[in-house]
This record gives sequence, structure tokens and C-alpha cells, in this order.
Amino acid sequence: MTNGFDLLEQQFAPHLIGDRTGSTAMLAWFLENAWREEADEVEAALCDGSNDKGIDAIVVDPDAREISVLQGKRRQTAGRTQGDSDLQRFRGIAPYFRGPEGIDDLLAASPNRELELLVRRLNLRALLADIEAPWTVNLLFVTNAKLDASATSYLATTRDELPALTVWDREQLVPIARRTQRPGLLDGDFTLAPSSDVLVESLADDVGMAVALVRANELVRLPGIDDLTLFALNVRLGLGRTKINRELANTITDETTDHGLFPAYHNGITLLTDELTVDDDGLQLGGVTVVNGCQSLLALHANRDSLTPDLNLLVKVVQLNDSTTLADTITYRSNNQNAVNIRDQRANDPIQRDLQRQVTEQYGTELFFAIRRGEQPPGDVEVLENQDAAQLIMAIWLKEPWAAVRKLKLFDEEYRRIFGRGIDAHKLVLAHRLGQMVDARRPDLRASLSTSFASVRFTIVYLTAAVARESDLGAAFFDDPGRWLPDEETDVLAKLAELMDHVVTELNNYAQAREEAQEADPTASPFDAKIAFKSRASIRVIEQPTMSLTQALARRIDDFLFDVPPAR
Repeated sequence: MTNGFDLLEQQFAPHLIGDRTGSTAMLAWFLENAWREEADEVEAALCDGSNDKGIDAIVVDPDAREISVLQGKRRQTAGRTQGDSDLQRFRGIAPYFRGPEGIDDLLAASPNRELELLVRRLNLRALLADIEAPWTVNLLFVTNAKLDASATSYLATTRDELPALTVWDREQLVPIARRTQRPGLLDGDFTLAPSSDVLVESLADDVGMAVALVRANELVRLPGIDDLTLFALNVRLGLGRTKINRELANTITDETTDHGLFPAYHNGITLLTDELTVDDDGLQLGGVTVVNGCQSLLALHANRDSLTPDLNLLVKVVQLNDSTTLADTITYRSNNQNAVNIRDQRANDPIQRDLQRQVTEQYGTELFFAIRRGEQPPGDVEVLENQDAAQLIMAIWLKEPWAAVRKLKLFDEEYRRIFGRGIDAHKLVLAHRLGQMVDARRPDLRASLSTSFASVRFTIVYLTAAVARESDLGAAFFDDPGRWLPDEETDVLAKLAELMDHVVTELNNYAQAREEAQEADPTASPFDAKIAFKSRASIRVIEQPTMSLTQALARRIDDFLFDVPPAR
């Protein structure tokens, strides 16, 4: 590909829908993949069109209290570069966001209807009028071209001007495109010989489907089962000896089982292919992947010596029309009918692919970020499950340890908050290390805390981070751990271990005091750790004495707080 230009064009293409321009499609891709916005939020943020005043999209982040104003310039050829004139004109919109009076000026300038509605819907005037907790305004310029010398010089000479202008050009977009690129089908030509008549239907232009019974002996010969590459789009992989998998294995190996009845009580397998033809030899597939039926096919393959010619499965093969959207829809809906949770459905989300590849590229010899249940790391490395990561992120960076225990919400309504654009490989490694650190301290906790460890652990990592943030270096470290990691990891972890010991001691003291008070006065409010660490109000009460003592110790002990300088 030409400097990544063609890869970007390929990834922008599915976003060129309705009346979107090429630049709007590029921005939609950027907001979904780089800025990590939900698809429906992306649509709501776009306002590109005639008389848009140079504003193509606006995104409000209430957690960071940031207003991001975007403009996109998409070049049609790989050789075109991006100069400084567009950047200067874009910076010219800054006065519109100087405060509430700027928003008044913007609305008075008769912007297009979409921009006007967006400004009112986001309540920008009220946000910019908040002087007690002011909002930050950022200008983001997105282009698929490479910056030329004039643009680079302009950014260097205006770096201190407010609002800040950030440019995302081809050099920054291409790595994201590579990391978020969805896995494809297993290449090759494959034939499946059916054991029944084949039902063939044309569902739409270039979208065909064939349904037939196929012998299990045929299916287990498909390549990519051993190394799991056949299941690249499947939302989960082998889950081990679950109850369902054990029953399936017993059905296969039990000699008294009538294999001929297998299709009557099995849901079947769904395959996707780029090219489907049906002839006298059977189903001819050009490329293949399994999107539903991974558990079954793995069980059949593991017990292939027990398969008989009578054991058939219902197989549905869908020919795609080069549409990634259709592939994702089939994957989602065919799995959504079974016991698949929202975390499984996020496995093919570009955010998860991006973070997995970031971790592999930067920490591949140490850690593997697992985004699908049953996923195995390449080689002998530690594994961080994305569910564990989500809980730790909620506690450490969103500072809501009481919410970290609510697993069902982490990959649903809280998903974009948790895996926002600020989360990267360095923060995932830090979360993993803090998780290991707190797990090692469970024996040091009082019995009441140890027995409630599933929720207590998130308060411990939250307070450890809060204590570290009491110093300027600690606050900077948690904002951008990549300045310290991996070079200063040993010193960083040693210091965090000291601070976590301090937190554990204070939690033990708090629990002991509450328990002794209960013993002295049975009418006193009871301390129930099983409830306390799931409540915002209770954790705030627990936090107060720990932070007060931290501040007092910091005044007396020079090196008490986080004091490790960054490597860069």
C-alpha cells in the first residue's frame, strides 16, 4: 500500500454513507476508531456541510470536561500533502469558543442547521459559561495527507497558543488503521461435501446463502482449527470444560448415542465466505471463517476419533458482498441468540483490536491482552483479560471503585468511558501490575476485608492511585505512564508497593476500629465490608482518613509520596 494511503481509503469506505462527503466519512472513521466514540454518538457529532463555519464535528467529554472541535481534509491521491493554510483558517474559528458570547456570535452568523442544532443540543453556551469548573476547548484537524514543511513549522511556532490545535495526519492515522483492521477470512479454496440436498438462496446483490447437512468428518478437516485462525471473527474461543462442552463431548463419544439425531438438537454452524458456488462436488468456498459454532467444532475436532458417518451438522454458509458491516452483523446476531454476553460481543470492536495490538507491539514478551474468552497468548507470557482491565480502569482512572464490581455495565453503558481514547498499552500494563500487587496483599488484610476481597481490591488500587497523585510526579505518572514505562518500571513498582502497603494498613485500621466499636456498642452502625466497598458514600467515608494521614505524612517525610522521575 502507498504509505498507508490505500489502507486508510479502505477503512474510510464503509463510513461513506448517505450524504456524507469523503472528509465526513474520514472523520466518522476517526471518531469511532481513534477517538473511540459509539457509532450513534459519531453520527450525532457530525455537522459537516455548506456554511458549517469550518466546523465539521463537535464532541463533548464530560469526564475530562473537554470540548473537541474537529475539521477534516481528505486528499484524493497519495501524493498530496497538507500545508499550513488550512490550519490557519481552522484556527480562525477559535473566537467562537472563547466563552458564551462566542457561541452567541456563532449562532448569529447563521450556521447550517446541523451545526446550530448540535451547538444547542450540546448546550455549549452553558458549558463555556461555567467559570467555577471551566471546560477546555481543543481544536483537532484530521487529514489523510502527510504534513509538509510549512504545516510543521506553523504548528511549532503556535504550539503555545490557546485553544490548542492538534493535527492527526497520515503518519498518526495509519498505525491506528493497522491495529483496528478487522481480521479477515482464512485464505484458500475449500470444498464441503454435503450429506443432504442443498438449499441455495440469493438474499441480495452478491449475497448468497447455502444450507445443508454436512458430515462432522468433513468439517473437522477444515484448516485453522488447531491454531484457531478459522475463528478469527468469532466473538469467543474455546471455554474449556464447561457443562455444555462436557455434555457435547459425551454426546460425541458415547457409543449408545444415536449420532443420526445430532442435527435435531444442535443449532448448527455458520460460515462466511467471499465466494460461494454449489456444484456436483459440493459447496465450493473461496475463503472461510466460522462465526458461530466455535465450541462445537472444537469439541468435534478434539473427539474426532469418535466421529461416525452418521454424525451430521446443519451448516449455513453466507457469501459476503465485501461488506465488513454485513460480516459484523451476522457475527453479532448469530451469536446474540445464544448465551453470549455483551463482553463477547465487544471482542470484534476496533477499540479492543487496537489495544490488543498495542500491547503485543510494545509489551509482547511480557503481557497478552485477551479480548475473547478462551483466547490463548502466543508463548509463555502473562495474560490480562479485558474484563479485569475494565474493572481496574474504572477504579484507577475513572475513580469509581464502587462501580468496578458491576461487570454487566462495564462493556455496555460504561464501555466508551472505560476504554476511552486515554487508555493505551502503558495504562493496561500499569493496571495489570497494580492488580497483581493488590492480589498479593490479600493475606495481609483483616478477615472481614479478605472475605470481601472481590470488591475491596478495587478500593485499594483506587486509593493507591489517589495517594500517588498527591505529588505532581504521581499525578503526571497516572496521566501518562508511558513516560516512565517500561524503562523505570522497577523503581515505579517499588514505590507503588510502598504506597499500597500504607493504604492496606489504613484500611485494616479502619475496619478494626469499626469492628471494635460494634463490639463495644451493639447498637452502633454495623460495618459490613460486603456492602461498604460497593457504595460510593461508604468509600468516601473510608477514603477521608487515609488521605488526611497521607497528607500529614507527606509534610513530615520528604520521600513519602511518589517521587520517581520519568525516563523521558
